[in-house]
Amino acid sequence: MKKLFLFCLQTSVMFFSQLSFATSEGFNVLGENSRWAIDASTRLTHNLDDDNNAFTHALGLDIHKVFSGETSDIGTLVFQPYIVKINNYENPPFTFDDGNDTELTWRIANFNYTALSHGQFNIKVGHFEVPFGLEYAKDTNGTLRQFTFSDRGIKGDWGVSVNGILPELDYEIALTRGSGNDIRSKGNPHIFSGRIGTPSNKNIVAGLSWFTGDVLGKSGVIQRKKFGIDATYYYYQWEFSAESSVGSTNNNDTVNGFIETLWMSPRESVSVYAQLGYQSTELDHVASNVTESTSYWLTGVQWLIPNGFDISAQYKHKLKYTATTETDSVLNIQIRYRI
Repeated sequence: MKKLFLFCLQTSVMFFSQLSFATSEGFNVLGENSRWAIDASTRLTHNLDDDNNAFTHALGLDIHKVFSGETSDIGTLVFQPYIVKINNYENPPFTFDDGNDTELTWRIANFNYTALSHGQFNIKVGHFEVPFGLEYAKDTNGTLRQFTFSDRGIKGDWGVSVNGILPELDYEIALTRGSGNDIRSKGNPHIFSGRIGTPSNKNIVAGLSWFTGDVLGKSGVIQRKKFGIDATYYYYQWEFSAESSVGSTNNNDTVNGFIETLWMSPRESVSVYAQLGYQSTELDHVASNVTESTSYWLTGVQWLIPNGFDISAQYKHKLKYTATTETDSVLNIQIRYRI
């Protein structure tokens, strides 16, 4: 894996050096209506409870291409493969073999066919974000700032969806594999999900979401059902967001709540945010109706520097936790660079 990582790094640098030269000379090898970037980042995760430092290094491509006909657009290709290396993780994501591993991961890799009805009814195929709540409505890929995808156990997945933008609502309905990064998996997981919401260009944006199916995790396939509502209010440089969902995990009832306040500088180079999260889970619906709850707050800052650097930091503090639910106090620092 280390040799693969170094090979991909060298190949990417050589390829995009040539691509950058060609673009500067007035020739774009990707054609019109396209953009590309190299995306590299290093992240420190310091667990204050265990006094442990873990690192995540990522190197990837970000290609965006709109294919057009003589009279209208045909579709949009988004291609974002990443080589991710982790070091010293005590509890690594299940897609990695251990706490010191390197894997090819996919953030987004799909084609959205938009030529059927001027964007009102599109067909998307590939790897994309599972449509549910705030996580779907806002782009948080590669950033410290995240929302509630951990409650569902998956963020991106392989599958197909229908989606579109209508005069009074945006929608996406998807059927996906349920395995996350890998299209092949054991246990035959699957997910049926969707979000229907008001137009995203309004000052007030709200949506209804559902999520049902079997999700592949560390311990095998987990049955999850979620129904949620989310809303965001934009007021000048302020952004107020909230999400609430109810459902079940392996037939045990769950309740999830989340709120966030974000401030952005006039030039949108600096953003500061604070979040509060709550989760209640039934322990065993067969034996009893006893529930356990966890809660946390976090605060973060992100600084976008004009030369392509992105520096961010985030601190998460547990308010209430249980022995069955992991909620550690964590400090994250990330440096990211996009060419």
